[in-house]
Amino acid sequence: MLSFSYSSCSTVSTCWTSFWLGFISSSYKTHHFLDPPQILFTSFMSSHPPVRQPGMLPLGMLGLLLLSLLPCGADLTCTPNTILTLDAPVIIENGTQLYATCNTTERDFEEMRLCLGKTCCENTEKDYVISCVALVSDFEMSAECKIKLNETFECSEDRDITVYKNPKVMLSMRNGNGKQADYELHCDVFDVAPAQNISVTWYRNNKTFKSFMDWIEEPEKNSYILGVDISREEKFAEFRCEVQLKYGELKPQHPVISTTHHLSARYAPELRTNSSKSITMAMGGNATLLCEIEGNPPPVYQWTIDEQPMLETTNRLDITQVNSSSIYSCTATNILGNTTMNISIDMEENDTTDPPATPTPKAPESCSLTVMPSEVYVKYGDSASINCSTTSKDAPLVNWKFAVGKTSVTPPIATWMIEKLEDFTVEPFCFVPLDTDEQCKMKPNITLYKLPDSVTVSAAGNGPMKEGEEHQLQCHIYSVAPAKKLLVKWYKDDETVLTDYLKSSDVTPLPECLNDSTVRLCNVSSIYTFTVKKSDNGSLFRCEAEFQFGPAGPLVPPSIASEPYTTVVHYKPTIKNCPSYVGVENTFRLNDLPCETDGNPPPGIEWYYNGTLTDSFKLLTRAESGIYKATVYNSVGQVNTDVHITVEYAPRLSCPMLYEVEVKDTPKPLCNPEGLPLPNVTWFKNGKEHFPQRWEKHASGKYSVKASNKHGTAEHMFYLDILYPPEFTEPDTTTGVLVGGNVSLVWEVDGNPKPEIQCNYSLAKNVRASTVGRQKIITITGATSTNAGRYICVATNKVGKVTRGTTLLLKDKSTDLSQHWWIFLLVLLVFIILVLVFILKGRKKHGQYNFPLQARFTVESETI
Repeated sequence: MLSFSYSSCSTVSTCWTSFWLGFISSSYKTHHFLDPPQILFTSFMSSHPPVRQPGMLPLGMLGLLLLSLLPCGADLTCTPNTILTLDAPVIIENGTQLYATCNTTERDFEEMRLCLGKTCCENTEKDYVISCVALVSDFEMSAECKIKLNETFECSEDRDITVYKNPKVMLSMRNGNGKQADYELHCDVFDVAPAQNISVTWYRNNKTFKSFMDWIEEPEKNSYILGVDISREEKFAEFRCEVQLKYGELKPQHPVISTTHHLSARYAPELRTNSSKSITMAMGGNATLLCEIEGNPPPVYQWTIDEQPMLETTNRLDITQVNSSSIYSCTATNILGNTTMNISIDMEENDTTDPPATPTPKAPESCSLTVMPSEVYVKYGDSASINCSTTSKDAPLVNWKFAVGKTSVTPPIATWMIEKLEDFTVEPFCFVPLDTDEQCKMKPNITLYKLPDSVTVSAAGNGPMKEGEEHQLQCHIYSVAPAKKLLVKWYKDDETVLTDYLKSSDVTPLPECLNDSTVRLCNVSSIYTFTVKKSDNGSLFRCEAEFQFGPAGPLVPPSIASEPYTTVVHYKPTIKNCPSYVGVENTFRLNDLPCETDGNPPPGIEWYYNGTLTDSFKLLTRAESGIYKATVYNSVGQVNTDVHITVEYAPRLSCPMLYEVEVKDTPKPLCNPEGLPLPNVTWFKNGKEHFPQRWEKHASGKYSVKASNKHGTAEHMFYLDILYPPEFTEPDTTTGVLVGGNVSLVWEVDGNPKPEIQCNYSLAKNVRASTVGRQKIITITGATSTNAGRYICVATNKVGKVTRGTTLLLKDKSTDLSQHWWIFLLVLLVFIILVLVFILKGRKKHGQYNFPLQARFTVESETI
């Protein structure tokens, strides 16, 4: 027997040589009378392979010869019917469990094993399927399924598996340079393995802002910088970055999401009022100047007087005992720019037509005392001075009575002064002795006021602000006097929303701060109550405490404002721009849909399909078209919307290799493709486009179907077997045979599949039945009377059956001659006609013609 092993062939030529040497050697041993060329010719040209004839190779030899045409040195080879199916992922995360299975169509094998990297599992049950689990701890990973059919044949199926490691992502913020962008966001990516493409996507307020691809070769830190600006109208924005690994044709992995950063609008300093302001004040008066400029980042303030720098660096400047006109300038600067505000101070001219707001205390006419100024407003801790004089020439020296301070007398004027007034009870008075041993007195009106140490805004409740609910903001004003002269103004952004004249219930710790005439330091507060709206989110609320002293008070009312309080409103989520969506299989996820969500806290979104929560990061397949429910939720509430998603895909043909139809059937498409949009289908036979209008006999053969849509093309080849019932080629017949004669009765039938012919006949030694191809033959030798009769044959296949009969008549020799007397008459008649024809031809040669039923004429031949 010829023995051949594929493993002994290192190259194709070596394999051919080894095969032929073994083949020829074996042939000479068993067929030494043939030379090698004759062996080849005889093997391929023999027309009767079932018959073993001299000089012909056995079929086993021919099979081995055909095997030699296969490429040697290839991977392990199996029989054509052996199918190995390896089910293993093409991509997996490092450190997870890898699960794979392998099954085979082979029912008879010696060994089957599945290896995942260095972990191998064997099939000990011989149940045609094997499973294996391995821990992925190496970036080099593959799966191989191998089956050993016998000592000669093995085959395998393998797959390379991509192992990845999800990166670490950190988002940080830096201030911009003011020229290119307000902020710089740094998305830092660490520990990416192996080298691969990554997708970096920036989100602004939960919407895709920017996306790009990058190739990373090293696992060290890679930083991606995004410059962003936030407009004044937008107020603030939220940013995050997502990093996703990309592996070419493989589906992308779940993204790694950074923390979210909240950034507010940045802008150069800008005026809240006019750039210039003019104030007229009395000689020696005091005032507080406010630099009404704001910006983000908070600006630094610089004051000048008549272009000469001052030391004050806040947004307020207190000036005292002003005796001349000046121009004060305030310049606010941050990294985005600067703005200047000018305040002109003009001295008030003496005008008797305008009486003072508060009557000037007058002394009795007998002493004619005058105090100047008669009403004084002094900021807590500032200096103050008041002059007292008399017009009486006879009055003795004018002087002051006081608890704090000192006097300076320059007749006829006495001046009371104090460098730092901090006593709210101070009541100095000017006096002059009279001749009656009485005193003429005059007391000026002194108002000592103290601006609050601080003014702050906070939420009155503990819980968050929620849309539609009533909420309170509280303005805390600490250590202020006199509280009863205080007015609180509330602002939302730059709009006044409340002017609050304080009530006793708003004052702590004692109501007496507002009701008693005694001035003391108090802590007071103001409440602003409002119904929260969604539009309030991000608004800036502030309160301003301002003294209201009336016309006699400072020209610019002393005031101090709180820092802005940014409101955070929690409101129910919304979803929009989430229409029906059409995508291509394995190219998009639910998270890729252009749905816009809004809500605070930032809402999450869940997707449900047929009532079941589904993974929104998973690539959608053809089986997942349908109506999805998107549920957007946060702590305030949730909202649902239905989205119809259509997953389109390229055509696929899953059809058998053989179709059977019957001639009587109406032609219809047999191999229906899958695909969306619905593919166009074209039939081909022998390479030419052909779709039969009806099934025809003998049209069986190889067909192919081509299905196409905008996403691709699929082809499938199959054999179309057209079935039709049996048909005999001849009708019912009658035939005869002489006694002792031989006769063959033949029934030939057509049909598909090949019909089976069954005939009824009497068993006898002289009767023999045989089947050759599609013919049934009954041979009768030495016919006797027992052989006469009607022979009936039935041809049957799975489509139908048909019956035909042949009648056999038995004749003896005499009967045969008597029955055929007409044959002798016919032969005799033919002989007579031939004789007459020869006679007529002879007469024509001698010039004589006979014309039946006419006169005979004799024509003499002319002599030439």
